[in-house]
Amino acid sequence: METGWTSIIIGIATFLSGLYGGTGFFVAMGGNPAISRMSDKTFAEYWQLTDHFMAARMKVFGPLLLLSLIAAIIALLPEWNSASFWLMVFALVIIIIDIIFTLSTNHPLNKRIQSWRLDKLPADVQQVKQQVVQAFAMRLVFMITSFALVLLSVWFRKG
Repeated sequence: METGWTSIIIGIATFLSGLYGGTGFFVAMGGNPAISRMSDKTFAEYWQLTDHFMAARMKVFGPLLLLSLIAAIIALLPEWNSASFWLMVFALVIIIIDIIFTLSTNHPLNKRIQSWRLDKLPADVQQVKQQVVQAFAMRLVFMITSFALVLLSVWFRKG
């Protein structure tokens, strides 16, 4: 594949994975600590609104990120024996693990929280909130690690 196109494809994958890694950084720096200190009602309202908007946007962003990593791997196929290629593959694997974790852990929690009525919250709001915080503590590792692997792929690339 032409080097110019390869650079553009890798640039797009880097940009998109950077946005995703930045989301993980936000969660680590302020998102999770703030959620941990929210009252039951504040948490429920915040999470219902956040999940509503994120669900709509991730339907577009998620597949774009996934496709950009796949395209970068395809573009790097001529360099299959390089660190750059394998770091990009590992970044994709981490994103796939994140998707599996999200579908098995976050989505059920989100569905449950979306079903809550703000004027009549269940007794286990604090427990569910801690599960959300724990789930995102794990996901932020996936988000930041995938971005770091993409960056390393770029740095190790020759040419």
